[in-house]
Amino acid sequence: MQFTAKTQEIVKFLLITIGVYTVLIFMFAILYYETGSIGFYRPIQRVYEPIDFQKAIYFSIVSFHTIGYGDIYPLTSQGRYILMSEAFSSLFFTSIFSGFLVYFVIRRRDDIFTTRNVYIRRRKDKWFLSIRLGNKGREIIDMKGKFEAWIVQENSRVRIFQYEEEMADLERILYYDINLDDPAALKIRGALIDALKGKILLHIKYAFIGNDINTGEQVAHAVYYDSAKIRFGKMFDNVYSWDKRGRRVNFHWKNFEKIEPLEEEIKVKFVNNDQ
Repeated sequence: MQFTAKTQEIVKFLLITIGVYTVLIFMFAILYYETGSIGFYRPIQRVYEPIDFQKAIYFSIVSFHTIGYGDIYPLTSQGRYILMSEAFSSLFFTSIFSGFLVYFVIRRRDDIFTTRNVYIRRRKDKWFLSIRLGNKGREIIDMKGKFEAWIVQENSRVRIFQYEEEMADLERILYYDINLDDPAALKIRGALIDALKGKILLHIKYAFIGNDINTGEQVAHAVYYDSAKIRFGKMFDNVYSWDKRGRRVNFHWKNFEKIEPLEEEIKVKFVNNDQ
């Protein structure tokens, strides 16, 4: 049986919790038993008698959960101190366990990813700077994206380009494209050319925030690139197909980074800024 990464994470957490719980129960049971600080009460004879280790474990469990049946009592001050320590430990253990369990159950795992490279793409006789986003989890809505490019001069950050926009919902695949033929993008286009020629080290950051469609949890993702991560290409390879109902099916995420290569002479034209 195959379990999701989130299920595996929850199971691992539960196993660790059970292990810690068992250690605490046995640790306090040993303290009770070795110190002889608790005893079993016989109401008819009105006497206390020593207990064996099995009853020490029983007392440790009911004390840890603050049940307290009243059949076993601490006989000494030492026993009362051990009992108070166990009750104190129980309070923290239960609170931490409950909080972490809720966290593991409802939190969204890190299932957003982007291409390892940023691509200069040639499509329909136009140039685009592109990043592809993938989502293996629930849909993300109300997205806002931010793109920045900068260089470092004299130990100071010099911004080359910045752009922010509201984005379409991220169901499974999304493309972030900047039209490099747009007059507003001439500066970033020039910086890309200088970076490809080795004149500057260009830094690029793309980030977005959005909300999980089911839980409303805010999701944020950021990716950084520099000149060494700039690649050329045309069309990205498909990672899915469409069924008869118009839904995406048969995802092949191994194709996520694949892109149709661009001819060398066309790359040269871009670097030389030839239209």
